[in-house]
Amino acid sequence: MHLFRQTAGAALGIAIVAGGLCSPAAAAGPGRPVPVIYDSDLDFDDASTLAYLCEEHKLRRIELLAVTVANDGFGRPDRTLRHARSVLEQCGLPHVPVAGGATGAGVHPAPPELVTTIETVLSGALGDAGLPPYQAPLSAPELIARTVEHSARPVTIVATGPLSNLAVALGSRRVAERVARIQLMGGALTVPGNLYGSALPGFDNSQEFNMWMDPVSARTVLRQARPGSIHLVPLDATAAAPITDAFIDRLAADQHAPGARLVLRIVSQPDLAALIDLGIMYWWDAVAAVSAVHDDGTITTFRGVRVDVVQDGEQSGRTVLTPDGAAIRAAFDADTDVFERTFLDALNGRP
Repeated sequence: MHLFRQTAGAALGIAIVAGGLCSPAAAAGPGRPVPVIYDSDLDFDDASTLAYLCEEHKLRRIELLAVTVANDGFGRPDRTLRHARSVLEQCGLPHVPVAGGATGAGVHPAPPELVTTIETVLSGALGDAGLPPYQAPLSAPELIARTVEHSARPVTIVATGPLSNLAVALGSRRVAERVARIQLMGGALTVPGNLYGSALPGFDNSQEFNMWMDPVSARTVLRQARPGSIHLVPLDATAAAPITDAFIDRLAADQHAPGARLVLRIVSQPDLAALIDLGIMYWWDAVAAVSAVHDDGTITTFRGVRVDVVQDGEQSGRTVLTPDGAAIRAAFDADTDVFERTFLDALNGRP
């Protein structure tokens, strides 16, 4: 979840690094679906992104192997797995396993007022308020590790929440080496952060929410991941994808698959619609997922940088460009038209 208007900031020095790139297409091979694990905190844009990934699975561009939830983000911990199951079932993929992470693992708790808003939005959109909590047989790190180890091909992980689950799973070198790509939505490299509400006191708003909520795990993932595997989609790129009334109108007129219908119900919920009207809501997580699946350089382009995450003080959770950071690839912009067209087509099951 990433609430706050994104504005351009002064450009910082960018360290260019060399390194190999293992794209999802290369991992899957020609004509083969990309094995994917989706890890999120199951807020409104994560749920929308999961609906998108379900439709990409049915189009056989990806094989959605597992869905895991970090319970130190914007989803209410006792509800996140139920919402994940609801999205999968309503999109026609009830067989995909889900698992949740530890509760309260983050360093900076998500603002409670926003957690309440997200729960109201998702319960209303999914119609599952009366259903009991879902109990998963494995923890999220266990499901990630087991899925990666048992996959016949290297796996792509799309992560759009705090990185607490990945930090634990990547503690196994065997797991880290078998991950083809880790596509992260998080950070703000050359633009201001997006902290909001009760998250702001004590911080300078140079942080993006996902990294801010668990900076310890964020640094751990940057350092433990296989070199060259991390692709970061920060606020710099997602600023090109605001949720607009024009896009919602297009979505409302183009309802040919469960994914499109589900996303329309989400963005039509009154509490979310009010925030969209303020111009502060973006397709943060969807940009990361769409650019991972359609890795042809038309939506985002990545370049090598070195990044670290500040751990303490008023900048705790800030992603910084530094020669001492982990070598990753980051996107600094996105093509709004191509993203919206690709997102809408996939939500409607169009190849």
